[in-house]
Amino acid sequence: MNSEKEDHEIWISVGDEQKRIDDATDQRIWSGIENKINKKRSVKKMYWAAAVLIPLLTMLFFYSSTQKKKSEAASEYVFETFEKSKTFTLPDGSIIQLKPNSKLTLNKKFGARNREVIFTGQGNFKITKDKTKPFRINAGDFHVQVLGTQFFLDQRSPEKKVELFEGKVKIENKKNITYLLPKEIWTNDKQNREHHYFNKEKEKHFAFSNENYSEAIKELEETYNIKIKYPDQFQNKKVSGSFTGNLNEVLSVISFPFHLKPDIINEEQIELK
Repeated sequence: MNSEKEDHEIWISVGDEQKRIDDATDQRIWSGIENKINKKRSVKKMYWAAAVLIPLLTMLFFYSSTQKKKSEAASEYVFETFEKSKTFTLPDGSIIQLKPNSKLTLNKKFGARNREVIFTGQGNFKITKDKTKPFRINAGDFHVQVLGTQFFLDQRSPEKKVELFEGKVKIENKKNITYLLPKEIWTNDKQNREHHYFNKEKEKHFAFSNENYSEAIKELEETYNIKIKYPDQFQNKKVSGSFTGNLNEVLSVISFPFHLKPDIINEEQIELK
């Protein structure tokens, strides 16, 4: 009897243990299912949030960019040309003739504390005098500063150029500073080499003491940045004397003994015949 009773108790104990195991297994299964459901719900919520936020953030970005551009545009004056040259008068009375495809930008506070502008292209400038507020041009690689003057500025070409007609200008190119007087020209070539020379109408003084004709011609070429051609047989002819005048006048005088007369081929070349 005792044996049968023990077997019965063992059977009941095993049944209870099996029930506990089944309950624990069911609990783990249901926990796993609930976790998956919760994860799916979380992912769906993230998708919905992204679907709402991304368009909203995109709209805010474009709105901010648009407002920024409007703000910048509202704070600037922009003078621009396309196919034709055009003349503009600035708030200080300065007159600017912009060549085709050129642009001049200035702050609407221009003239209050300074007269700073940004320039690209080509143009003729007639600047109103104001000793307390120099007119300063940001031309990209170099800067031009004037008080009141007339000059031509070429910022577009491979060889940058400033040609002064009246007044005085200061040119800052990196660490180099050049001052121009009327009928003087400054250039900066493709190799970033600076040149300072004179307009052909600028009167200069030259002194030659028994120098070869070729050396005298070379000095004129370097002074006026022009190419002068002449017959080779005159290279070693001698030139002496002091001469004052513009390019054509001095060239005519030193060439007279050799019966040579200057013939202007173009802006960059003269031929003696």
